[in-house]
Amino acid sequence: MQAVKKIVSVEKNKSITIKSLPFKPGSKVEVIILPAEEKDIFSFTDELVKKKGIKPMSLKEIEKIVHEVRGVE
Repeated sequence: MQAVKKIVSVEKNKSITIKSLPFKPGSKVEVIILPAEEKDIFSFTDELVKKKGIKPMSLKEIEKIVHEVRGVE
């Protein structure tokens, strides 16, 4: 079974439109509607860091990189 996740906004008439699905025209699909989770920036950043495999850094390490990029010593 192939699952497809789409995040869409409810329109003014309380309907949604889902485009670009990977199924042939006429295919039967099951649709389950759930409210999307509201993620805060900290959860998003934590997931992104894990997904990209970015190593944890201290504030001093980040400060050093920022100063190097800006040409400040």
